[in-house]
Amino acid sequence: MSETTLERIESKLDLLLNSSAHRINAKKYISAKEVQDLTGLDHRTILNRSNLEKDNPRYIPSIRFGGSRRKYFERTVIERMFHLR
Repeated sequence: MSETTLERIESKLDLLLNSSAHRINAKKYISAKEVQDLTGLDHRTILNRSNLEKDNPRYIPSIRFGGSRRKYFERTVIERMFHLR
């Protein structure tokens, strides 16, 4: 293995070990902080990517309920996007 591959693996392991423990549940919509727990990406990054244009490959679709400012993300979409299943 190359040194960069080992560094990537180490950084991902560090990210997983440092992330909050995520409890698996059946909620359909999850918050940016819950996406952070699942993926290791900072919740601000998740929110920023949800503001990108829809044709941008880094775009993450979100939804708002009842005029609230808080964004939610569909769990199945996040799992598909980040290959979590």
